[in-house]
Amino acid sequence: MYFDATPQSVTSILVMVVAVFALYQLLHGHYGSNLPLIFYTATILVASFTEQPVHPYLLLSGISFAMVLRFEFMSKGFTKFMGALTVLAICGAILALFDQILGGGQLF
Repeated sequence: MYFDATPQSVTSILVMVVAVFALYQLLHGHYGSNLPLIFYTATILVASFTEQPVHPYLLLSGISFAMVLRFEFMSKGFTKFMGALTVLAICGAILALFDQILGGGQLF
């Protein structure tokens, strides 16, 4: 388990930085932010242009949670529930990217 500074791994780290900003926005209650959608767009681009695929169910569920959270008017409790699901999906995508960088991609 070591870090090899290739352009693919550095790009994945930059995508994870965007994910951290998206998590910051979500955890502080800014549910109307577009950062989760920008993160998933960047993740799909990185996964399609490199040899580091991220599990499609993880990406699709996270995109759907982020879109429902961003573009739907809901009650306060359901909004917090969807926010928690979005945070969990982003954390799973961060874990998958981190595993691709350091572990060789055996986790997902």
